[in-house]
Amino acid sequence: MVSEPSSLTRLETFFISMATGSNPTSLSESAASSLPLITINISSQLPYKLTSSNYPSWRATFLTILIGYDLMKYLDDTLQCPPTPDAHSSTSVVALHAYWNRQDQSLLHAIFASVSEAVMSLIAITTTSRDAWQHLAHLFASKSRARIMQLKEDLTLM
Repeated sequence: MVSEPSSLTRLETFFISMATGSNPTSLSESAASSLPLITINISSQLPYKLTSSNYPSWRATFLTILIGYDLMKYLDDTLQCPPTPDAHSSTSVVALHAYWNRQDQSLLHAIFASVSEAVMSLIAITTTSRDAWQHLAHLFASKSRARIMQLKEDLTLM
């Protein structure tokens, strides 16, 4: 017996076919709208917020959550946002675009909820989870940058 692929597999197949320009197997509107939206209860799964001094441990913990929920593809650009639908787009293309945006915003919220106020002010301008993830990596890539942020935070608390 051949089982039907999971919703995420169908979604990934659709996105890959769109990116490669092949003719995707169209998902019905109801199938596209029934794709599971994964939410992360960050307060129960990540016991501390990102500060200027704990990026390596925060990142390692957050990565395990992302990999466990199969969401890393949003941050590493494996699953890119489908093109913005236009007036001639099918309902399944519109639904898939909406799904991708909802899932990405849910992931962006998890990132925002897992950082301190001082760090939040540095990434508040980001609009996608990938942008926020890359911005954090850039901010904390070097220990000297992390030290500067720690000193700024200490000065703010005085």
